[in-house]
Amino acid sequence: MTNLKSKIIELGGKEWIKGEMERVYINNEILNILREERELSPVNFGERNNKIFFDVKLSAVMRSYKGKKPAVELQF
Repeated sequence: MTNLKSKIIELGGKEWIKGEMERVYINNEILNILREERELSPVNFGERNNKIFFDVKLSAVMRSYKGKKPAVELQF
C-alpha cells in the first residue's frame, strides 16, 4: 500500500477495489487537506454531483462531475 493511499484512508477516505481499479473515495475536506499541503486554495465541490477519489495506479486525485469521465485534480 502506498504511503499516500494509507494517509488518505487515515484521513477518512473509503477504499474501493474492483478488477484492475483501485481507488480511495474522499470528500472536500480530505481534498482540501491535500491541496493545502501543496499551498493551493481550498475548493468546495458539490458532493451530490461530484465523485472525488484518489486513483492509486495514476497516483492522482480525480473528480467526476455528474458521472462524466474523471479529470485530474491533483497529480502526485
